[in-house]
Amino acid sequence: MTDVVARLLNACNAEKDKGADFPTIWKTILKVHPYVAGSPIQDSGEGGPMLRIPLITGQFLVFLGSNFSLL
Repeated sequence: MTDVVARLLNACNAEKDKGADFPTIWKTILKVHPYVAGSPIQDSGEGGPMLRIPLITGQFLVFLGSNFSLL
């Protein structure tokens, strides 16, 4: 299961590195992925605003504006 999550994380960051914005990544990768459990949740943290995307594993992909990470 962690391999799938790692590949999803890498795919999102690769698209971001190519210049894709969050709405494009959401529509083309995240929204259709079977491990994504719901819509993005707006939140904020030490680094400022962020979007948390729930996964079926109980983890969250976190978009901080410049990259995706795992929470």
